[in-house]
Amino acid sequence: MSSFRKFVESANSGRHNTLLSGVQTALQRLGPLGWTKLMAQHGLDLNAKDLAAELRRPLPDIDRSASGFGDFSREGARAIEPRSPARSLLYHALASPLVGVVGRGAHAKPLNGFPTLAEIEAVEDYVFGVEPPSIEDLRAAAAGARLAIAVYALEYRPGVGTVHQKHADLVFARTGIARIGTDEARYDDAARGFSPFVPHDGHRVRALACRYSAFIAALVPGTKGGHGPMRFIDGTDAANGLSLLGNSAGRRSAPSAVSDKGVTDADRLFWVPLHKLFSGNECVRDRTIGVRLAATHRNEKIRRAHLRFLSNGHFAGWSEPDISETPFIFNDGIAEFSNASPDGSWLLKPMPHERLAEPAEYKGKALTYLVPQSLPGDGPWRAFQSSLNLTAQPSGARTAPEYLHARHRLDPDGRTEDLNDLPDIINLVSQGGYWARHYVDHTGDGWIDVECSELALDLPQRLPAYSIVAAPDFFPFVDQTALMQWSDQSVLPSLLNLLWDAPQSTMPQLPQSLSDQRYAANLQLTGASFDPLDDTITAIVGCLDSGDTSQAQLTNGTRLRVSMLPDAAAGVFAPGWDVSYDRTSESDQDDDGRSLDPGITFLNNYGLGSPFMEDSKLCAALAAFWPAAAPDITRTFAPSRSYATTTPLTDEVIGLGAAAPWDGVCGPVLKEADGVVEYPTLAYADYVETALKQGFDISEIGKTTVEDYVARTLSMGLVYHALGVEKHDDKLKWSVLSFRPLEDNDPDLAAAEAATGRRLNRAFKYRYIIFDHADRGSPSPKDFKKVLVKYGSLQLCLVDPTLALMRDSKGEWTVSELRR
Repeated sequence: MSSFRKFVESANSGRHNTLLSGVQTALQRLGPLGWTKLMAQHGLDLNAKDLAAELRRPLPDIDRSASGFGDFSREGARAIEPRSPARSLLYHALASPLVGVVGRGAHAKPLNGFPTLAEIEAVEDYVFGVEPPSIEDLRAAAAGARLAIAVYALEYRPGVGTVHQKHADLVFARTGIARIGTDEARYDDAARGFSPFVPHDGHRVRALACRYSAFIAALVPGTKGGHGPMRFIDGTDAANGLSLLGNSAGRRSAPSAVSDKGVTDADRLFWVPLHKLFSGNECVRDRTIGVRLAATHRNEKIRRAHLRFLSNGHFAGWSEPDISETPFIFNDGIAEFSNASPDGSWLLKPMPHERLAEPAEYKGKALTYLVPQSLPGDGPWRAFQSSLNLTAQPSGARTAPEYLHARHRLDPDGRTEDLNDLPDIINLVSQGGYWARHYVDHTGDGWIDVECSELALDLPQRLPAYSIVAAPDFFPFVDQTALMQWSDQSVLPSLLNLLWDAPQSTMPQLPQSLSDQRYAANLQLTGASFDPLDDTITAIVGCLDSGDTSQAQLTNGTRLRVSMLPDAAAGVFAPGWDVSYDRTSESDQDDDGRSLDPGITFLNNYGLGSPFMEDSKLCAALAAFWPAAAPDITRTFAPSRSYATTTPLTDEVIGLGAAAPWDGVCGPVLKEADGVVEYPTLAYADYVETALKQGFDISEIGKTTVEDYVARTLSMGLVYHALGVEKHDDKLKWSVLSFRPLEDNDPDLAAAEAATGRRLNRAFKYRYIIFDHADRGSPSPKDFKKVLVKYGSLQLCLVDPTLALMRDSKGEWTVSELRR
């Protein structure tokens, strides 16, 4: 495949004669929509004849008690502060998702319109260009640190989400995460971000775009509480004392907690933004420059699968040169920069496709592969449930997709037979020997490169961003960092093992975000030139010395938007949800036979399922093992030998209410007359089929907030505690039959509170029905797609995040709570 990069100019590169005219154009549109009145509250006159002077004069009457301005930098004193977006009142007002009303108290009214990305960018460029620095100025500011031109994904966030958590600010990462969808990404201007929802149609999902920009950056030591990185890795977890270094302990089991190296962030250097680059003569003093970016992405999951087959002696029907052609490997149809003027410069948009997965075709025919026979022992592949599992290397690295879809068999006449309609599907996949259809998704990974020839002599080093185009996020408003902060700072230690205990492990598996991973970007992306030693590419950082400020008032936002930075994405969980990892081989560079250089771990997309739903289903079904913001469908299926529910989905979401199940798989049904609970069989739950039929529905599950997710997780832990669970095996004896929000008028709530004299939290309270079981179930004699599980007693538990009221078999209520 060619790695030719097409550098393109910004759609807005020639939109204004001067930076100030861009600001004036934006304010002329926004002013009548309430913005003139809003800024007048702070003493700023948007209609001033000399706008440049008005934007630069001190504002003595900035009202930080106004809605959305409490976390504006305490050092901010003007509408525009040169080279400091966080101290620029006008930029904050336009870019902060917390700013949405004009007026105070009962007189506050919603603004009648909000800025586009291009309008925010116009003010942002003016901030950096109103007093443009020279290259010499930047060298002095960097105090001798190495400089380069680097590409970042970036967001302006409320103070609670910044690196230093002192005030609202820009945050940056050299990795961005966009997400695929059936519909084009659409900017929600009020939220200053993107949302995956398509109004009135939960079966469609919008792609999520990611914004990039080029900056002159300095390579400097990290500073905790300063320019970062966020969640500074200092070697220990303050919450529970777990070591975060080495292979035997930490937040996850393989290959190590945060990196292959036993070092902390205090031992690392980070590329930190100094100055934004944009085309024109107002960016760098006495220079006219042109800034161009290029986006290149790749999906090579099918190719990688066949390379894995060939390397282990199985010819699955294809080899070179075919496996270097589309769709074995492809660059087109994944993502591209928007050319719509309102989107501003360098907004990467995944290209929408009618379905999340499509049958693969090659040379006008269905693309198939010969399914190999699964061999006993630790072979290169095996049948896992009804998927073909290409097993990991001994190091845990994945050179190919972990799972391949293998349930659509083609006969010699080209007709497709669905193995989901046949009994004993696991055995059929295990025996292999048939031709199965390949499917493609349009996920991928790649790089965002930058070209600025006018600065090539001064700054010859260019650092591309690592760009991930990931699967949809079914919990778009629940990010990993929020779960990490909660588990570190709020969860009672005694609950940790009740929530995220892994089989055969003495320590809890805690949430891990991609921004905490210290690995190189995909070293197999020829043309990207990623540095194997650059293991900070996913870190979240701020501008140099951005945390040297006073503490402002922090508050949670009320507008829901999706973050596209790595702290909102899951880390590597062998292989993971958003990204996987591979390793380079050990090498003897000097070929002297005396020593070997160890391999280097790097991130990639090709280690995930092909298509991605093969991975999604199994990760979700084992959600208690992946402490991530992923749907926990564990209770949808028969009791597991290893995993129990951690964060239950409601009855309504899994199809036990009035609505259809979110993923096309209906949850358990009580057959009281027979003394059993009927479950769907995991092997017959086919998420690829769901995608082909456009059966995923995010309308309800996608509304889950961080508060909802945390409350459900805590309540599940309280239920286990009330049941007397102390260790992992105890938890496996119980299954959740029903889980739903508890209504205020529920008669059992009144009875429980009257009997115990205790009162449940009115905001987050839930009703559980739990049962114990002696076995894992047996196939239904009437339907091979069902499993019947005999149950013992049914337990009713009414619970909030701190208190559980449980009714025993005699109808008596008991109180259970956890204090330490």
